[in-house]
Amino acid sequence: MPSEQAEFVVIGGGPAGTAAALTLRRHAPGRRVVLIEAGRHDRAKPGEVLPAVAQGLLRQLGAWEPFLAATFVDNRAVVSAWADDALSERPSIFSAQGSGWQLDRARFDQLLVEAAATTGVEVRLGCAVRSAVRDGQGWRLELADAEIVADAVIWATGRSWRLARSFGAKLRVHGHLAAYTRFFDRAPGDCRMVIEACPEGWWYSADLPDQRRVVACLTDPDLGHDLRDAESWYRALAETRLIAPLLPPGARETATLVKSAGTATVDPAAGERWVATGDSLFAADPLSSRGIVHALRSGILAAYAASDMVDGRDELARTRYAMIAAQSFADYAPALAAHYAAAARWDTAFWQRRRPHPESPTK
Repeated sequence: MPSEQAEFVVIGGGPAGTAAALTLRRHAPGRRVVLIEAGRHDRAKPGEVLPAVAQGLLRQLGAWEPFLAATFVDNRAVVSAWADDALSERPSIFSAQGSGWQLDRARFDQLLVEAAATTGVEVRLGCAVRSAVRDGQGWRLELADAEIVADAVIWATGRSWRLARSFGAKLRVHGHLAAYTRFFDRAPGDCRMVIEACPEGWWYSADLPDQRRVVACLTDPDLGHDLRDAESWYRALAETRLIAPLLPPGARETATLVKSAGTATVDPAAGERWVATGDSLFAADPLSSRGIVHALRSGILAAYAASDMVDGRDELARTRYAMIAAQSFADYAPALAAHYAAAARWDTAFWQRRRPHPESPTK
């Protein structure tokens, strides 16, 4: 099996991985960067809303012009029925950053991969890393038809933690949640994201480019197994007040997807010549709206950490990166709990689990 050498290998070609690869090319242009992605970004995927604050990150990465050329749908407002049945609308026109966008995620990910390739990143799609083992100070990665020895590895495989044991990392699950998602065409909208709390959990919908729409129900996996069945999913949808009317009679279902959406972290955040980033580092509940912006930011930070490791500042890089990751989770956890507690008005299993529990009196 042929063997190659590279200073940096990024495993995963989503927003976090491509942000890391783009940053490495700009920060260390003389070094070889290889990006390996198991898929081809040719299937529907969740993660459709990009806040306006992402503009600065895309400019930093050199991907702003290609992003503008893609003409994604503007997100004009977020409409929700959460703490009670009253509607709340937050127009993006009143945001300091302006309106965000509603993406075709597969197309967005393709755009970032193409931007990375134009900078000299060696991109390999449809190529999975089978194993990772230490090789001197770096890592030997086994692919289907080759091996790559990397000075440093950035781990950005999203919610797939198969390589955790190889890196000596432990997955810590902080909350279970699953998204039961269906995609439609012939379903034009008005550029709003809609969120509705319901007894079984919560629903959201957003319109996508080319008169397409995504609709998802989020609940705990042990409560939502029936939602895998189309009849059960549509029956639950019919009980919603805001979401069901968004699908016109002529809408046609084009794809279904069931994915884990709970909160999980890995420990440590970085190790001997490896750095976790994006959802591999910290997978957040979609209610937090961290999503793509978190992935881009953490990818940029991971690139600087990996570069410091290769330059001989391993311990400093790991310590600093771990502190940033820990603070991010510390800020996130209480805010998410408070947001769920505000809507816990039904006496159902989903919401009982999210009610604040009074502290036991000390003796």
